[in-house]
Amino acid sequence: MKHKLSHYVGNTPLIPITIGGFTVWGKAEFMNPSGSVKDRMATFIINNAEKNGLIFKGDTLCEATSGNSGIAFAMLAAERGYKMVIIMPSNMSEERKKMFEYYGAELIEAAEGDFDEAIRMRDELCYTNEWFNCNQFDNPLNIKAHYHTTGPEFYNQYKEVKGEREYPAVFVAGTGTGGTLMGTDKFLKEMWPQMKSVAIEPAESPVMSGGEPGLHGIQGIGDGSKFLVDLDMVDEIRMVSTECAKACARHLAKNYGLFVGISAAANVFAAFQWLRDNGETDAITILCDRGERYFSCM
Repeated sequence: MKHKLSHYVGNTPLIPITIGGFTVWGKAEFMNPSGSVKDRMATFIINNAEKNGLIFKGDTLCEATSGNSGIAFAMLAAERGYKMVIIMPSNMSEERKKMFEYYGAELIEAAEGDFDEAIRMRDELCYTNEWFNCNQFDNPLNIKAHYHTTGPEFYNQYKEVKGEREYPAVFVAGTGTGGTLMGTDKFLKEMWPQMKSVAIEPAESPVMSGGEPGLHGIQGIGDGSKFLVDLDMVDEIRMVSTECAKACARHLAKNYGLFVGISAAANVFAAFQWLRDNGETDAITILCDRGERYFSCM
């Protein structure tokens, strides 16, 4: 049987980043076929839709996105013979927009920073045109994708390196839809009940912390807890400024050869900060995507 590119989603390496006596273990999600952690969720949703006869070759898929999910769905649409329509706020990076074009997807832009409008437009277009709504923001399959893949991979890889009795003190992840955080955290806390979890949001848009939404430069996170995040399951919320995240991204590239995106750097920054503040040594996090798609906004 000939394997599709999407058959190679997941099973990404777990990479140690060590500063002083602290180590943050980053899941190298930039090594997925379209370059981000969103390949997991998108593949899970499309596989499920195909299995249940909800979509057929030639159909149109539609999603609202800050970029990475749209890229993942565009890759899958190109691979499997679907049309793809993406709705995205206009202030996302030019690299993302070019990637949609190369995958053959159609891009419709909403006002800058307006995810609610992008979602409203998606829902209206899907209803009017009878397109398949990927619906990442409310789809329980988003959580299940990470419960069944990301979580078990973290668990098995960490045990392989550190031994059966060891566990990381904390799992740190930024929240966009919240699927990565919720699904991974649910599995890992079943395996390691003592482990803590921390949700990351931009300091300029501290919605989960009780503040007001605002424009920021950490693309992919910062939509608040109104989608899939259950704050009762999260032990702590931390804020990272766009400036700190960008500085950390440059540091990781220059000193570790890890050329990752701004949200990945925010995760790493917050993980080291949490370890320092709590006197622990090991954290795990998500290296969400590659750095190349951020040149125009760095």
